[in-house]
Amino acid sequence: MKKITLNDIINFLLFFYILSIYLLTYREGLNTISNAIAFLLIVFIWMNVLLNRRKLIYNKLLFIFLIFIAICTISIFYALDQSISISKVKTLILIYIVMISLVNYIDDYDKLRKTIIYFVYSGLLASIYILVNSDLSQVTRFGRILGNVNAIGMIIGISATFCYYIILIEKKYLYLPFLTIMILTILLTGSRKSLLFIIMNVIIISYLRNRNGLKNKFKFAVIAIMILFITYYLLFNIPFFYQIIGIRVETMLDFVFGEGTNEGSINTRAYMIQVGIEFIKNKPLTGYGINNYRVLYSSVLGGRDTYAHNNYIELMVDTGIFGVLIYYLIHVIMLKNLLKSSSLATNKTIYFVFAAIIISYMVLALSLVYYDSKHFSFVLTLASIITNIVIVDKSNKIENSKEKQISI
Repeated sequence: MKKITLNDIINFLLFFYILSIYLLTYREGLNTISNAIAFLLIVFIWMNVLLNRRKLIYNKLLFIFLIFIAICTISIFYALDQSISISKVKTLILIYIVMISLVNYIDDYDKLRKTIIYFVYSGLLASIYILVNSDLSQVTRFGRILGNVNAIGMIIGISATFCYYIILIEKKYLYLPFLTIMILTILLTGSRKSLLFIIMNVIIISYLRNRNGLKNKFKFAVIAIMILFITYYLLFNIPFFYQIIGIRVETMLDFVFGEGTNEGSINTRAYMIQVGIEFIKNKPLTGYGINNYRVLYSSVLGGRDTYAHNNYIELMVDTGIFGVLIYYLIHVIMLKNLLKSSSLATNKTIYFVFAAIIISYMVLALSLVYYDSKHFSFVLTLASIITNIVIVDKSNKIENSKEKQISI
């Protein structure tokens, strides 16, 4: 009988933690279960560090994210509502502890790949859970059983992107049904940003893989056209999908191209951006305190208590220009390091996958707030780890790259 190792326990907890942030994060009262699993995961990771006398790894991501948390913490002192600012900073600190722990555990491609697979399985299980517990005879947006449908669509999109990578590089076509189920679930959520997310990811990955040479560029053009054609067919030629998401895409395009729309959610979010800009004009340097956009919007304008639905506006209103610059400095550095590391590797695609996810989030930040997202912080953490290893073949063999981490 195989002896259970400490790494086996950590991997077991890691899978169930990732699964829990899919199934429990957005369900009131159940996120405490996810936090309990996270606590056990952290404890066992640091047991592993101490027992193996490993040096503490502290990389660029952790350093800059700590500065961002410091800015958010300082904003508590002048926040309009200090209590909700304190609550948000607590959330960021807990996320940060998980990030530090993961950086000090995932130190090679084998562990990284396992984590990616855990994301794939978690997205698949979340999709199946939604489908099994939904009445498909009703034409409505599915996924509310797990929380906000847009948030659920986005996190399943992360899983679908990782699944696409496994199919593309490892030729594991058994994962094709998994990818199909997740994409169909994204369509059923009716989330426009989630649909754009997976489309942009695939197109960006294809572009980065085929950007050199005329033949490769032609290949990329064919892939992009095929993706857009299939999407168009699904949305506008299958009545069920058209009623759930096709109509929503039409109204979005009408708004983008200046024709206007009567859809309340689009007009409301556009208004929230406009008033957010007015708030920023009054306090562009410091903002009003982390998580305090909702206070201004609800008390000054008589709107409902909610966030800005735009990451740039949210952070500018909450933390001012410095908070925004520091947070997006993380994105820029990660992208720079990913592309630099990819030039040294034969398996470049894994770097392109993380670059695509980060770029897509930066674009979609115009319509969502994610600075406190467990899922995206997980992605950033994995991206920071992979920029410190160079994958030289498909058999998980690795070399150390020139990127350096700070050892303490």
